[in-house]
Amino acid sequence: MDEMFVNIVSKDLHEIREDMGRQTGMISEIKSAMTRVEIMDRTANSLLKCLETSSREVGQLSQEIRGMRGLVAQLRHDLAKPLQQEHHHHFPKILWAAFALLIGFSVAVGGWFQSSRAGKEYRDADTKIRMLQLMTGEFDGKTLRKVDSLVQLDPAGMRDSIVQVEQAREEYWRTMEEAHRLKRKGFGR
Repeated sequence: MDEMFVNIVSKDLHEIREDMGRQTGMISEIKSAMTRVEIMDRTANSLLKCLETSSREVGQLSQEIRGMRGLVAQLRHDLAKPLQQEHHHHFPKILWAAFALLIGFSVAVGGWFQSSRAGKEYRDADTKIRMLQLMTGEFDGKTLRKVDSLVQLDPAGMRDSIVQVEQAREEYWRTMEEAHRLKRKGFGR
């Protein structure tokens, strides 16, 4: 009888040790996932700062465009007035006004183009960083060049596939968490 009790207790202790070993492995996996989440949080904060800067720049551009509209409206109003019969030379003034409008418009379009290009560069860099985060192991120059060339070939497709992998990983971790929760409640023993 005592030997049977000892065997049962020994078996239970063995199962408890195995469960503890698995839980230790899962805890280390959770710690590494938390590290990745912290890195993604820092990246998101950096993205928010860049977006705020871009928003301010767009606001400045829209103010400049409103000013240009006002100048154009004033110019139309001035041009709609009937010409006087006096022989004043208005052509140079109109030429200077048109030249000023052309320069202002060129500056606005150039700024808009630069903002667009900077946004694309940031998005491509974010895609590269997210792809490197999904990869494991050490990165050498060859790996970094390969990631760079893949992102340059199809930035939108690469970004979509990275998002799909991240969503799949997130779904896996949710499933694992739910399984552990159910196991703690006593299901699946």
